[in-house]
Amino acid sequence: MSENSKTKQSGYKALLSNTIIFAIGSFSSKVLAIVLVSVYMNILTTEQVGLTDNFTHVANWLLPVVSLTVSEAVIRFGLDKSYDKRRIFSISSAVIMTGCVFMAVVVSFLGDMPFVHKFIGSYAWLLFAYVAISSYKTVCATFVRAMERVKLFAASGILGTFFTLVFSVLFLVVFKMGAVGYILSIVLADLVSIVFLMFRAKLWRFYIPLSRKISSPFDEGLAGAMLRYCIPLIPTQLLWLITNSSDSFMVTSYISLEANGILSAAYKIPNLLTTIYMMFGQAWNMSAITENDSEERSSFYSNVFDVNQSMLYIIAAGILMIIKPLTRVWLGDDFQSSVLYSPGLVFSTVFICFTTFMGTVYVVTKKSKKSLVTSLIAGIINVSINIWLIPRIGLYGAVISTIAAYIVVFVVRALDAKRLIDFDIKPLKILINTAVLAVMTVCTRLSGAAYAAVEIAGFAVVTVINYKCMLKMARLILPKRIQRFVPFINKF
Repeated sequence: MSENSKTKQSGYKALLSNTIIFAIGSFSSKVLAIVLVSVYMNILTTEQVGLTDNFTHVANWLLPVVSLTVSEAVIRFGLDKSYDKRRIFSISSAVIMTGCVFMAVVVSFLGDMPFVHKFIGSYAWLLFAYVAISSYKTVCATFVRAMERVKLFAASGILGTFFTLVFSVLFLVVFKMGAVGYILSIVLADLVSIVFLMFRAKLWRFYIPLSRKISSPFDEGLAGAMLRYCIPLIPTQLLWLITNSSDSFMVTSYISLEANGILSAAYKIPNLLTTIYMMFGQAWNMSAITENDSEERSSFYSNVFDVNQSMLYIIAAGILMIIKPLTRVWLGDDFQSSVLYSPGLVFSTVFICFTTFMGTVYVVTKKSKKSLVTSLIAGIINVSINIWLIPRIGLYGAVISTIAAYIVVFVVRALDAKRLIDFDIKPLKILINTAVLAVMTVCTRLSGAAYAAVEIAGFAVVTVINYKCMLKMARLILPKRIQRFVPFINKF
């Protein structure tokens, strides 16, 4: 095998290896989330559930503001070998510390205001602890990823999941602390993760004031570059929050809280596809940066996107094929009507994942302002269509707005990405796959044998269109000794 071939193959193997590790690290937390939903619903009162929901939403809005999304700069600059990791960790730690000081000042002045109590009760300082510790944990975990210690990153996720469960049982079941116990279990689990990463990765060695190897404590040029990269991502993240939450708020406003419950249930099955993609997405983010200077960059992007779209279309078609029995078994009798809307959301989720993939190009090329612009486009489309359609056609308006927003943003990002990095997205393949998936989505309205026949046929067509790409990637990644046990891999 030539040197170029070995290098090319190693890039794909690293991507697969990291995907598996991230999958293992996140699987436990996903299972725990499913298990704990039942626990929380049986222990917390309706009022406490509402409070924790508001608390979490407020915290999610504060996180990018307080942290300046500096963790995004940590992964982008940390994987670039031309930058000193000690300076990156020191700068990011200083940013978090500064943000927390400002938040502490704000909490001191506004913590007792009536409008604050309306949403988070008397827990303003608990909110501060939640945001501060979560921000620093994210920086530490992201820095470990930037060190390419992905197994340690996954281990911290498993450890955090375990202690979330332990503290939840302790505070909710034993001490019966209600909403405070729920929030405190997350805060303390994040704190345990920080301590684990700090000692296991010896992160204190990367904090310059404690290092004797670097005389200059601060690099203004690098700090400026990191801030110029991450600050435009603050409104980007806030805009995505608006886009993702506008459906819920507007359905509640225009229709009812019960209708929003149906919409929330309709998102449960599409979220399975998002969860699967995100396991790959974290690994892809790293590989895209580390392979940025490779001579094979364009072909690497082309091949990875090809297998990415093939995987997403096959999984989405498989979900649509079983979506009715899955809804019946998983969501229960009260939410069976959600199956009218979840197929459209599965369809839209494919383009959400495509959009996220294309966003990595902005990460690699440090064009974070473009991410802001495209996020703004998504927000405007989503909110505008919601205002227009939800009062007229109900929940279908929310589904249509989500589909339209993400298809448009994917097209914009795909065209933009090709100008930045020339790689083949195979537009004809996307059009054919999308057309088949659209037919499957519409035909979920059928029943009985007609529904089964169309969905099985659609899944078969999508599989035929995409299986060769999957086999090609398997030939690149799997060792020869394993390929011998799967002889059909080399027949195509």
